[in-house]
Amino acid sequence: MKKRLFSLIKRYRAPCLCLAAGFALSLFAAGQSHSSASLEGAASLPRNSYGGADAHYDLIVEGLSDGETELCLPVQARRYTDSEFAAAADRCMEKLPLAILNGNASLVEIRGRLDLPAFFPEEGLSASYLSSDPSLLDSYGGVNNATLAAPAEVTLTVTLRDSPTREGLQFLLPLTILPPAMEPTAQRTRDFLSYLNAEDQRQATAPALSLPREYEGHPLRYREKKRHEARIFLLLGAVAALLFLLKERQDSAAKASARREQLLLDYPELVSKLLVLLGAGMNARNALLSIAADYSAEQRAKPAPRPAYEELTAALLLLRAGESESRMYRAFGRACGLRQYMKLASLLEQNQRTGVAALRNILSAEMTLAWEERKNLARRLGEEAGTRLLLPLFLMLLVVMIVMVVPAFFSFS
Repeated sequence: MKKRLFSLIKRYRAPCLCLAAGFALSLFAAGQSHSSASLEGAASLPRNSYGGADAHYDLIVEGLSDGETELCLPVQARRYTDSEFAAAADRCMEKLPLAILNGNASLVEIRGRLDLPAFFPEEGLSASYLSSDPSLLDSYGGVNNATLAAPAEVTLTVTLRDSPTREGLQFLLPLTILPPAMEPTAQRTRDFLSYLNAEDQRQATAPALSLPREYEGHPLRYREKKRHEARIFLLLGAVAALLFLLKERQDSAAKASARREQLLLDYPELVSKLLVLLGAGMNARNALLSIAADYSAEQRAKPAPRPAYEELTAALLLLRAGESESRMYRAFGRACGLRQYMKLASLLEQNQRTGVAALRNILSAEMTLAWEERKNLARRLGEEAGTRLLLPLFLMLLVVMIVMVVPAFFSFS
């Protein structure tokens, strides 16, 4: 039985620990309530120490009525008598000179921030501070001596209180603020600049400022620091050159994109003309020559270069130079650089070499596909144009809203 009990405890160790902790806490709470009952029986409630928060007691009072009455009674913290308050304030002021230094050497050598305590826990007194020169020393201990040239006397008024209702005791604490510590070279430069400023004031009526030849026994030489406008102009030139390069690259990309779009737009028309001429009994070479001749006539009448026909005219010049027809087709496809033109050149080259059965049927299917691609391209270009027009439209809408809202706003105001 005992062995089984130990096995159960081992198995349910965590729940057993929780029950034991709850039992111990219940015993502790019962002891506290018993001590509370004894306090109530003594009819006295202890106060918190000086400067502490108010204590709150939940009481059950018998005798006020037929039954028990529950009360929540706040009890103020303990207060000093006038003499005790003065003694506690004197103790705080004895601690204060060392407590506020915060790394400064002494009260007459203050260069950095002071640590002004807002509360003295041992005495239970709160402190507030007021500086005679807030521009040098603020009420939070901040020291502003960056532009200070000579030591400055400041008086710090310290007000101590033990409660908000009691009038506080005020003490005066004299302090000396020094200029910030500097390296010897920096201090020497600063002193020399002050000397030059004094000389400038003294020689204000002279046509020019005479610089000293020596300072503290050391000979001096001067030269004016050169300005760096040339470097600025060089930098501006480099930036302008970079912007021009970027603009040229952007223009080249825009031209390449426009050329590609125009090639795609011209492709269905070129295939359609080629198919019509092949149907009329011409071979591929003569058909292309006829297309190029018609394009040249159009250009003479109204110049409007189209890249597909320009590349076709340039490729046909190879025939006049003695190149083979196959090479002319390959040159045309590579010059255009698009998949559709390379496919057309490959078909024409294969037809010239071995003959392609049903070439017209293949070109007819290619023409149908090309016209579908052209419709899709035209639709996409239209959508892009519509998107670009949204910005001016929104600007116009903004102007209209301003014209409508501003008069209404002024009428209300």
